[in-house]
Amino acid sequence: MKSKWVLMTLLILAFMTGCVAEQPELVEDDVIKIGISFDSFVVERWQREMEILVATATELGAIVDVQIANEDIEKQIEQIKYLISQNVDVLIIVPKDAKALSPAINEAYRNGIEIIAYDRLIIHPDLDLYISFDNEAIGENISERLIGALKLEEEAPPKQILIINGDPSDNNSSLLNIGFHKKIDPMIEIGEVEILDEIWANEWREQYAKDVVEKHLSLGNHIDGIIAANDVLATGVIEVLSKWQLAGDVFVVSQDAELSACQRIVEGTQLATVFKPINELAITTAKIAIEMAKGNKVETEDTIFNQYREIPFVKLNAFVVDDSNMEEIIIDSGFHRKEDVYLNKNK
Repeated sequence: MKSKWVLMTLLILAFMTGCVAEQPELVEDDVIKIGISFDSFVVERWQREMEILVATATELGAIVDVQIANEDIEKQIEQIKYLISQNVDVLIIVPKDAKALSPAINEAYRNGIEIIAYDRLIIHPDLDLYISFDNEAIGENISERLIGALKLEEEAPPKQILIINGDPSDNNSSLLNIGFHKKIDPMIEIGEVEILDEIWANEWREQYAKDVVEKHLSLGNHIDGIIAANDVLATGVIEVLSKWQLAGDVFVVSQDAELSACQRIVEGTQLATVFKPINELAITTAKIAIEMAKGNKVETEDTIFNQYREIPFVKLNAFVVDDSNMEEIIIDSGFHRKEDVYLNKNK
């Protein structure tokens, strides 16, 4: 907040390299400047959240500069350094790689910039705040929903499941995996479940999900259920199941409540997903960033260890969604429109 800022017009495009919220050409010295660094817009939710972050912070009087790295970690580091050079007050970061940003973040701290890790924890450097959902609990909850659908029985053959984890460089993938195994491992110990295969999908690519399902079906292996770490991976899973005329016969659970997943749930080809109130996440983050830029301390009830120290953690609730509560959670909240969710079912 030291010099006047000449601004560009906000261009909200899915695969652009960066954008800046539209403001008057000249702004007084005391304006708050917020930089946002996104890994990419490959996941459906990210663009929606970016728009909410920008709109909320702008309404509160801030200038917002958004940079999108298009899944390139070197580009993300370069863009963070650019935001540092622009004297932003707060950096909100969705990291491409949880462990690759330490030098850039340390440089930001040396320049007096506050750091918020948004939805994905950044490992090793100091952070001012982490805001996300309880990803370990999400893993537990969707696994529990799958176990309930499998109708496990004593002395019956164990149910065969696949676990498709997310990108190993994303800390959320590890937290989800811990949650998966908290619910699945006790069922394995008593002989009611077997893990047919477990893989990690680099960069959250759905091809990994397609390949592992195709492999086991080609080998003649029976699959009772599949845990996919997000809806993109579930899309790949169900594409292959459909090819083998097994969509709806194999229980599939995932997370993110993307429109396609909600459509599959009401159509009967997917069992459940997890709704994370991303509007609340984005709005809360923008408001916190403004307070931090003003020098106000943010108090949190929770912390999370990022291999450097316990980081203040704003933890939001998430909700398992299936056909029984789709209208209550997804439609009534306005997250997706009813006509869109039921588009294919009503044809």
